[in-house]
Order: sequence, then structure tokens, then C-alpha cells
Amino acid sequence: MAHSVMVFGVGEVGGHILEFLARTSGIKKIIALDINEKKALAKLACVRYGAMFEGYYPEMELVVGDVFDVDNTSRILRKIKPDLIINTASLQSWWVITELHPSTFKRLHEARLGPWLPMHLAPTMNVMKAVKNSGVSTKVVSIPFPDAVNPVLDSINLAPTVGAGNVDELVPPLQYYVSKKYQVSPKAVQVCVIGHHYHNAAVLEDRKLDAPFYVKVMLDNKDITSQIPVEEALMEATKIYPGGKSDSSIIASSTLKNALAILKDSDLWTNAPGPSGLPGGYPVRLDASGAHIALPEGVTLEEAVSINKEAQKYDGIESIEKDGTVIFSDNSYLIMKEMLGYDCKSLSIKDVEEAAKNLKEAFNRLKNNM
Repeated sequence: MAHSVMVFGVGEVGGHILEFLARTSGIKKIIALDINEKKALAKLACVRYGAMFEGYYPEMELVVGDVFDVDNTSRILRKIKPDLIINTASLQSWWVITELHPSTFKRLHEARLGPWLPMHLAPTMNVMKAVKNSGVSTKVVSIPFPDAVNPVLDSINLAPTVGAGNVDELVPPLQYYVSKKYQVSPKAVQVCVIGHHYHNAAVLEDRKLDAPFYVKVMLDNKDITSQIPVEEALMEATKIYPGGKSDSSIIASSTLKNALAILKDSDLWTNAPGPSGLPGGYPVRLDASGAHIALPEGVTLEEAVSINKEAQKYDGIESIEKDGTVIFSDNSYLIMKEMLGYDCKSLSIKDVEEAAKNLKEAFNRLKNNM
């Protein structure tokens, strides 16, 4: 069956997703939506011609649009009726601060990703409003900070179907490490994780594992977790790993994995962040009906959610309330106020766009004054 996929955002990760989609059998049409026509057209040309060299000829289309114009985006969706949406739209990618002066980055990094939530939440919220308003029945794989964005949006019944990347990025390195240790194919190794975006950053950037985390390692369906010192194994497995935006292709691959599982109704067992509007990442099964939590035996959903609610505190989010209000940790709040003059201890859904605007302006002032 041929499918149509619509990608919101032709940025670093979105560009890789387009490249991979164009070389995937069964993808008939790819629609990209971006506000920057010139840049997006150039990327689509690269995607189209490269795919043609490899014998793939999907129909490709660019729609110039702004996700903050919900009415127009709704009209676009009603017209196109994509089989699946992949959302990458963000006002500022997480890696942007890594390009600041090292001392400035180091201080901002201590605030973690949590207080940058408005940059990811605002565009995703508008994408999901447009999906709802359009009346089009389609699943959404959304990658901007799904560990926190998805549970906030769940409070207003706008949660995307599932996220991608983040803690899922730790799975292939650990699979590969275990396969080398036991001299088997990586296909024989299954890794089940319950963890938050924080764990991904803590392992890859800070080289530590200090927040609650669950890992189960299976070799040919036999539990060998007790034989694997998890922290030591993760550090060794990720000793060589691309930093900053260099891992964008890995995030794109995680995204495509989840998207194709839904499109092809494959009942794929995998790991993913933000399924069913939950905080953090979980083992899930993905099929045409969406994402379904698939916890290992002996772990309850309450216990799994508790792990991620505790871990999100390490990422600068003290709590996400039932009404979607986000309370940021004291340390993260104070660092953002000190470095950017950005004053936001709690964030309500009605204030998300204003907070995103203020945060973007504050960051630009900092960058321009360096």
C-alpha cells in the first residue's frame, strides 16, 4: 500500500527525515511544510535528485506555511489528508546553545532542557490544534521534547501519538555493546528502557547516570540484565558518539522507525518517548491504531510513570500539573533568570506562546551581546 507523509519543518532533523523517507519503499507522496521557501526548496531538490540516483521516485511537494497560523494549516491538512504527520517544528533546536562560548554554554546547560520547553511546546501545540481542527484522522509522530511537550498537551487532549529519539537513542549503542560482548548479532539483543530525555543528555553529555532509570536487557529472549552493569555498559557503549547536532540522523532514524511502524501497521515492539501523553519514555508497541504501552513483567504503569516524573526533575521540571501547568525547578529558574533575564517559574498553557516569544528574544539578546 502506498502512503503519504507530511513533515512539518525542514530543519536539521527534518531534512534527514525527508532524505530517509524518499528512499523508503511504499512512500508514494512526501509533503513538507516550512516557512522558509528558498531553504526548503533547495533541500527538497537535494532529496529528490539523490533519491532518483537510487531508483526512488516519490512525489514531493512543498507547502509554504507558518504553524502558528492554525486556520491556514487546518485548511492545508483538509486538502492534503496525509496518512501520517511527522512534526519537527521548533523555535529553537536543543543544540543551539552548544554553539555559544563554552563558559556560557556550560552555565546554561546546568539549567537543563526543561526551561526551554516553550520553544518546543508552542509550535507543537499549534500543529496539534490544526490537526484537530482539520478533522483529518491521522497519527502524529512529534519529536520536539516529547517527554514534556506530550504530557502538557495531553491535559488539553492534544497530545501527539508518540515521540521519537531521546532515551531511544541509547538503545542501539547498548545493543551493539552487548552483541560484541557475547559475540552475537545485534538483532539477538533486545533492550527495554523506562527513562527520560534527561538520561540521554546525562549519558551522552555529562557521562553519568544519576536519575532513576530502568533497563532490561534480553539476549534471545533470555533476561541477562544481571550480567550487565548498566551504567558502565552505557558509558562504554557511548564512548564514541556524535555530539551536538551531529546525531541528527540518528534522531531522524528513530523517528522514521516509529512512523513506518504506524503506517505499515507492523505491531513493532520498541522504545519511545511521550506515548499516550505520558512523561518520559517507555517500551511500546506501535501499529496503525497508535502507541500502546508494553511494560516488562513486574513493572506497573504507576511505577514506570513515577520513574519518569522523578527523572524530569533532573531536567529542570519540578512537575507537570493536571491542567498542564509546568513548574520549573528552582535551580533552572534561577539560571535562566541570571543568564537571560528570563523570569518564568511556572508556565500555564494559555501563556505558552508569550513565554516562547520572551525566551527567544532573551536568547537573541544574549547571543548578540557576546
